[in-house]
Amino acid sequence: MMKRVYWLIAMLMLIAWSCGSGSETSEDKNDAKELIAEIEAIENKLLKTMPEADTALAVQLIEKMQEYSQAFPQDTLSAQFLIKAANLYLLLPDREIDALRQLQIVYTRFAGQPYAAQALFLAGMIYDNNLRQPQQAIRMWEQVVADYPTHPLAAQASSLLKITDTDPYNDLEMIERWLNDPKNKSIQSAENK
Repeated sequence: MMKRVYWLIAMLMLIAWSCGSGSETSEDKNDAKELIAEIEAIENKLLKTMPEADTALAVQLIEKMQEYSQAFPQDTLSAQFLIKAANLYLLLPDREIDALRQLQIVYTRFAGQPYAAQALFLAGMIYDNNLRQPQQAIRMWEQVVADYPTHPLAAQASSLLKITDTDPYNDLEMIERWLNDPKNKSIQSAENK
């Protein structure tokens, strides 16, 4: 009988703990819905300004997405918003480092999840294309391939690893070699027809 009482008390404590920890209140859900509605409204306004992109709206959207991420850090929607915020930072001059910070939050907070692979892949693109730091890009893509081998971006990262040279000036040489390769002449002439 005494074992049953202890077991019952332990179960009640476990249930109380699980219900009390991490559960969202209806107020939290309302706050989340309000923030999401604000984000969607700003996003719609921003999309109407494309391709020029109203940078003031982009900054406002980044701030709202960061606010959501801080309020609901473990929500996977936070990961999506931070990845979008990173992309939005790329619309602004000299904000690549801010974009990388957003991505770092995603791939540390959501390690082991698909969003982390997405963040690592995009970080590699920023390092390679925007910052001209191919060594860093290679590190990011190698991590995607090693840690997320079944993710769809792993194949793309693997392909990028094969063609990315640690010396960005060699890219021009690679293009010239490709253009001068006789095998590619037939492809080029077919495209010009």
